[in-house]
Amino acid sequence: MEKNLSIIIVSFNTKGFLEKCLESIFHQGDNKDIEVIVVDNGSQDDSCEMIKNKFPQVKLIENKENLGFGRANNQGAKIALGEYLFLLNPDTLIKENIFPQIIEFFKNNSSVGIITPLFVLENGVGQSWSFGKEKKFWQLIKNKLFKKEDWAKYKVPDSPLEVDYVAGAALAIKVDVFRKINGFDERFFVYYEDEDLCLRVKKEGYKIVVLPKIKVVHFGGKSLISNKIRKKLYYQSQNYFWRKHYGLASSILLRFIRWPYKFYILNFKKGLTP
Repeated sequence: MEKNLSIIIVSFNTKGFLEKCLESIFHQGDNKDIEVIVVDNGSQDDSCEMIKNKFPQVKLIENKENLGFGRANNQGAKIALGEYLFLLNPDTLIKENIFPQIIEFFKNNSSVGIITPLFVLENGVGQSWSFGKEKKFWQLIKNKLFKKEDWAKYKVPDSPLEVDYVAGAALAIKVDVFRKINGFDERFFVYYEDEDLCLRVKKEGYKIVVLPKIKVVHFGGKSLISNKIRKKLYYQSQNYFWRKHYGLASSILLRFIRWPYKFYILNFKKGLTP
């Protein structure tokens, strides 16, 4: 049976967050036209058993190993029956029934390919760096040297806001658009896969829109991966993203300029996130 919306959650050792996330989804009333798919990336914390026992209505894909964020979402999308996909991180909470609003906005705006709600922290403050404008080379260098322009925190109107990229923690996309661009580029294991997806969607002529009136609580930064490994994965993905979209010469120049900063972060400074 076809659905209006397929919610896809990729999980890796996030049992506690995942359970609360699923509870928040199913507490929003009887959304008969919505399905929930969880793709587990080889968790060792009994996440799958929890889903089977507490949420038998969830479609569960059990991977034997961690396949990465993009590849796992692609798996979920292949079995999705919805007209729209809502990619949701397990460390999120749905506080109100936002699903009908997402569906309605898509139906009323044929030029829109991606929608995201506004990300807020537990205290209700908007989350930094959850959307913005496309990063150009010199802007990236400027951001390393000076204060970054935080669109998510300082420039959010009440009306829908068109942007160039949004974070993948709560990203809704038309299924035909997702399939048209062949989903996520699986060469990204983690980081930059959402920005790459958005850039390719824009190249197809679709708009990317933030809906500030609907909100999702995002805890963020709850990965069990060590900070040093996360940084290495981040830089690997950044290198590939830059080479893919802006060419080899720009990628090499970026690495050269970034090297002192990267060396300092990976070897001396602790507790940072990308």
